[in-house]
Amino acid sequence: MATPQLEGDLKKLHVQSRQDRKKKRGRKWMIIVASILGALVLGMAGGYMWLLSLQNKMQLKPKDAEKINKVVAAPQGDGINIVLAGTDRRANWTSSRADSLMFIHADKKTKKIYMLSIPRDTRVMIPGRGMDKINHSWAFGGAPLLIRTVSDFVNQPVNYYFQVDYGRFEEAVNAMGGVDFATDLSFYDGELGVAVRPGLRHREGKEALAIVRNRHVGSGGGGDLARVPVQQQFIQAMMAQSIKSYADVPRMANVVASYVNTNMGLTEMLATGRAFADSSRQIDMAILPGKGVMINRISYVIPDLGAKDTLLSAMLSNKPFPR
Repeated sequence: MATPQLEGDLKKLHVQSRQDRKKKRGRKWMIIVASILGALVLGMAGGYMWLLSLQNKMQLKPKDAEKINKVVAAPQGDGINIVLAGTDRRANWTSSRADSLMFIHADKKTKKIYMLSIPRDTRVMIPGRGMDKINHSWAFGGAPLLIRTVSDFVNQPVNYYFQVDYGRFEEAVNAMGGVDFATDLSFYDGELGVAVRPGLRHREGKEALAIVRNRHVGSGGGGDLARVPVQQQFIQAMMAQSIKSYADVPRMANVVASYVNTNMGLTEMLATGRAFADSSRQIDMAILPGKGVMINRISYVIPDLGAKDTLLSAMLSNKPFPR
């Protein structure tokens, strides 16, 4: 039987042991917290460097940037205007062409984004060239002339320019793990060696590329006008999936950065990204209507100028596009 003194000593040892364990646990938690904070700091620095590397991939060459800076304007207020050109270079071509075109207005305050697709065959006035297809401005003078032509056509200043190279679109879709997309198209792309099947299906990169660049089959009778809605729908599907996707985001971002060129700097990208980061943003899409005609054996789309003014008015006043 333990003596009172021994019991007292044992109690002291138990209390000391418990205090030591608390101290050790405390030190352990301090180490964990310090490690987490250190990781966060390093992650922030690494994230910034990673974003900077993405910007370097997307930035225009100095000579191209200098030319574009002469035809773009600094943003005023909460709204920004963007010209987005999708270029396509096929295997047997020596140069690319402007295959799709959008005028985009984004309002940071209302979180509304408007995308107006302009069919590539739209007949417009090209500065210094006269009436021609709007995408020919790219062939005549590259991005600067394309920006000037779009700006004159919509009578709005352009702040930023994005060029998307469809040559790496296939890789971007694959980086997302493919995209679920429904279409009534059914055709075989001999150049890509892929068959497009109708219905809601999981589309890998090669089939996705065949869908967005196809202009010969469609419910609208084929041609440029029939292809634009499909491109818009696919963009919406990609955006919706990217929000809930568990794909390798850094890899996807690196792929996207490798096929995008822009005059938007890192600061503007981060500010714009923050402005539209939450789920309250709204995206409205429309296609500039027009009528297909043949002039001197060349196909054009004659734009509906009244509809153009109505769409631009809705866009700039933050109202829904008329349906």
